[in-house]
Amino acid sequence: MCSYCRAAVQRTDRGVDSLGKVADLVPMDSPLRLFADGQLGSQTFILVGMAQLRHSAGGLTQEWYAKFSGTWGWLAEAQGRYYMTFEAEGAKLPPIGSLSPGAQLQLPNMLGVTKTYTVGEVGSATYVAATGELPFRLVPEGSYRFVDLADGEGNFATIDYGEPGDEPALYIGQQLSLADLHITGGEVGPSREAQVRSSRLACPNCNAPIELHTSETQRAVCAHCNTLLDINAGSLQVLGKLATKAQPRIPLGAKGRFLEGEMTVIGYIGRSAQIEGDWYPFEEYLLYAPNVGFRWLVESDGHWSYVQPVATGAVKFEGGDATYEGVKLRLFQSAQLRVDNVLGEVYWKVQAGEMSRGDDFVAPPAMLSRETSGGEETWSLSTYLKVDEVERAFGKTPLQVRAPIGVAPNQVNPAGNAATPLTLSFLALLLLGIVFAVMAPATQKYQTEVTIHPGQPVASESSDGSNVFFSDPFKLEAGKNVELAFRTNLANNWAYVVASLVNTNTGDVVTADASMEYYSGVEDGESWSEGNQSASKVVSPVPAGDYALRLEMQHGATTGDVPMTVRVRQGVFRGRYLAIALGALGIPFLIIGIYSYSFERKRWTNSSQGPSGAPKTPLTILVGGIVMLLGGIVVILKAFGSSSDD
Repeated sequence: MCSYCRAAVQRTDRGVDSLGKVADLVPMDSPLRLFADGQLGSQTFILVGMAQLRHSAGGLTQEWYAKFSGTWGWLAEAQGRYYMTFEAEGAKLPPIGSLSPGAQLQLPNMLGVTKTYTVGEVGSATYVAATGELPFRLVPEGSYRFVDLADGEGNFATIDYGEPGDEPALYIGQQLSLADLHITGGEVGPSREAQVRSSRLACPNCNAPIELHTSETQRAVCAHCNTLLDINAGSLQVLGKLATKAQPRIPLGAKGRFLEGEMTVIGYIGRSAQIEGDWYPFEEYLLYAPNVGFRWLVESDGHWSYVQPVATGAVKFEGGDATYEGVKLRLFQSAQLRVDNVLGEVYWKVQAGEMSRGDDFVAPPAMLSRETSGGEETWSLSTYLKVDEVERAFGKTPLQVRAPIGVAPNQVNPAGNAATPLTLSFLALLLLGIVFAVMAPATQKYQTEVTIHPGQPVASESSDGSNVFFSDPFKLEAGKNVELAFRTNLANNWAYVVASLVNTNTGDVVTADASMEYYSGVEDGESWSEGNQSASKVVSPVPAGDYALRLEMQHGATTGDVPMTVRVRQGVFRGRYLAIALGALGIPFLIIGIYSYSFERKRWTNSSQGPSGAPKTPLTILVGGIVMLLGGIVVILKAFGSSSDD
């Protein structure tokens, strides 16, 4: 390409042929320059040529001819991203008509290993301008068809289908950072400024100044007369006046500081999503920084998200859900998207009324979004931002933010941090309680039948001693609690027992008492009963040794005997304390669980899945835990009897 007369010259073994003149290069912000040196791995290269191409959707890209020792490659740059590819021969390539966004192909990577690549775009491009030397016959205004693919792990591929009738060619390589390329030198050194540079043009409709922040801008809207303008090689062409004027909440030109550094708001798009026949508006703010590229800040119902691009092929599908970097995200919403109004500048040829298809997958605070339009499929990752985080990002810039309404798809559940440890603690306690209940030995040490005779109270001087009982000695072990259980056949009567465990060797005494009463009858034709015919007491572990049981007994009737069974056991499980512990832990868990359930229900009510699509919440786990608890109590009662619950 002659840098003076812009003529394209083809060199052959018989001389040179003129191919005609090419257009002047479109000024683009780029750290790459003609004759710059670079290094990829252990190999060095020099950039000896460059072609500018216009995408069928209007975007402008640059592809540099990188000359290595013994080979050559293409270094493409677009929207702040860089791709180095090399021609690969021998691969069997399908016809372009059989490919569409999302389709997958088995292709080799740079190491010759076959990988699964996903189609990100099927489109066409036209050669706009060129400079330097190129390894092919570039025809000015010539076009070709292409398919871009990626495997989501940094590997990239392009299939060049040329014009109809041409044989397809495969180029494989990697997405790289500028630091990976080690670019130095060139006709003009790489830019060291990480600031947004702008140029000023006049609106052809009203002559108001139009400020352009990036050379990749394809469409702009005049803030004064609301006219949509086409940007072509730095000139402005009127496309028509938009029906409605955008009213952004963040002023264009505002600078905000986010995770990737300072970025400038250069554009605004008002969009709507069609859900069940109605259109719901949301706003998108285009952010730009030369060292980062383009990002988006999205607002919907007062909720904000910072949006970054995701490489094609990096997302895997499983049963309708998506997995990205090992995290599973659930399908939240699928809808048609529409462009309503535009302000500022954007990097594609946007039109009011432009339609696309969107799918959102959530795992708060992240949301993956897939947008399909024509022959292109793009993925992006949204990270939820609180209102105060957005306000802090823009510092003193006045924002017209509003209070959030409802729950956002990727809004973090405030109860999430507390719910997880509470859930694990509750279930662990429940499991340990059941294990201890099953493993409790509850060894029987002594059992006898006694009779409570009618008579004076035990402590009365007139007592004849007939209601005092002494057992034969029996052995008790150390370190295990002792249960004293009493069972009678009381009928409209009461009974009282004082039981003492007497160590026959030391004379030490441990005493416990128990009361029982049981009454029943018929009133107004209905039977009733109250009280209990049995009772139990559990005392702390006693030293090992021989013990005798002393009983002092009494019942409330003046005649008749009351038989009573007395049983002594050691190592019984005390269900009462487990219930108290579960209750103490379960009350805050229940409160947090109900809040979490309500929060998730509000979130998923707005999804295409409905409330039933909500994932499991702490409350669901709590209900399961209660069921397990009740089942465990039933097992305990059957195994140990109702007395072991005391």
